Amino acid sequence: MIRQVIILLLIFGFVSVLLPNSLDACPACKNLDEPIARGFNWSVLFMMAMPFTVFGVIGGSVYYHFRRANTA
Repeated sequence: MIRQVIILLLIFGFVSVLLPNSLDACPACKNLDEPIARGFNWSVLFMMAMPFTVFGVIGGSVYYHFRRANTA
């Protein structure tokens, strides 16, 4: 069992060394001035801001509802 694990790790190591280094994981890894990379960066920004926007709207509406109920 141990011998099989060692052989698999060695094979994985050799294959990872032999792969070309030009593999790109995302558009931002190539050139940041390309339109695809700019679009990718904007999409990440909007995805990060969306939970704050949703919870902010829900929290604001709950606050407004309770504030209005207390003054009436």
